[in-house]
Amino acid sequence: MEAELEIRINANGQNKKEVYLVFWIWSVPEDYPNNRIGEYIEGSGTDRFLFREGKKLLKEEVVSPKIIFECDEKYLYDVLPNNGFLLIVSEKVIEILNENCPDDIQIFEASVYAKNGRVPNYFLLNVLNSIEVLDKVESKYTTIRGTDAILSLDKIVYKGNLEHHYHILRNKDYKSHVLVSDSIKTAFEKKRVKGVQFE
Repeated sequence: MEAELEIRINANGQNKKEVYLVFWIWSVPEDYPNNRIGEYIEGSGTDRFLFREGKKLLKEEVVSPKIIFECDEKYLYDVLPNNGFLLIVSEKVIEILNENCPDDIQIFEASVYAKNGRVPNYFLLNVLNSIEVLDKVESKYTTIRGTDAILSLDKIVYKGNLEHHYHILRNKDYKSHVLVSDSIKTAFEKKRVKGVQFE
């Protein structure tokens, strides 16, 4: 279940209670070495943008794109940041997600290469929920000129009235953002998952 943030505002001398859901943004750690970010090889597999749609893909039609790292395999973490913004994760991460939200993800064998050749036991995640979670009244953002598409987010506030509880999803209004619940963040921290931070 998502955590709830309660905000009290003084309005006309009265306390007004607003409840918003708290999600955490899946991000690359600020101190992550640039030379350990993988290179997405264009045309080597299924187009990366299909994994941003929040829709189930036919397994037989998916070819995991190659992600190449210049470093040795021993320097690879549980989550492998890459310039294709694909979610490449270890078995440890898969175990956490399968325990908490098995119906919210689709798993494919990843095609990961390091300095010493192909690296096994990594997986490509497809997040199956793409939800309009952004409170567009309380949030502050810039749109692409002439469209409603969001270019950048300056202040993020999430809705508090979702029909279902989600542990992992994509922000439908800003699909590069993968969001997780408080319990997923806590599970990652307890298991000491490396290669990701939550903002």
